[in-house]
Amino acid sequence: MIQVAPNTAIMIYLALTLSSILGVWIFSHLTRRQHKIITTENQLRICEYCQCAYVDDISKEVTQCPECKSFNKNNQYR
Repeated sequence: MIQVAPNTAIMIYLALTLSSILGVWIFSHLTRRQHKIITTENQLRICEYCQCAYVDDISKEVTQCPECKSFNKNNQYR
């Protein structure tokens, strides 16, 4: 039988526990990095009529408000 001092047994237990937690964290970090959503460039817009703030594509010159459904031109938030 292998004899292990109590201090050594505690150190082995802590090392195994911390290494397993570190392994789970690294695995979840790497899998989360692979599933990032890449979006287009958006800009905060404000409706001219209802003053609702919304985010829309930066390339659109005329946008439609999601609240009142009215069309807005060059309504960029500055």
